[in-house]
Amino acid sequence: MKYIIALSSLLLAIVAAPTFAHEMTNECSAKAAKITDTAEHAKFMESCLKHEAEEKSAKEEQHDKEQHCDTNAMNMKLEGEKKAAYLKHCYKENDFDKSNPHPKM
Repeated sequence: MKYIIALSSLLLAIVAAPTFAHEMTNECSAKAAKITDTAEHAKFMESCLKHEAEEKSAKEEQHDKEQHCDTNAMNMKLEGEKKAAYLKHCYKENDFDKSNPHPKM
């Protein structure tokens, strides 16, 4: 029974993966469908896809930064207000920027 559930889950993931991969292109394509000139259409698609990729990259970068800050706070064994102050600073600032150090712990 476990194997049947695992196999069906895997099959569902394989079938659904391409749908999620084309999510960004579908939004751009829907907007670009209204453009009749092929040159303008190509230019719009290029800029739209570039913009979508930049947004995704920025979100992933922020997520990675938050994980890094949380791990640092855990390793430093911070709790309560000290942890909150550290995380607030860490989420907004660059860890490697020595001109703006973290608050004293």
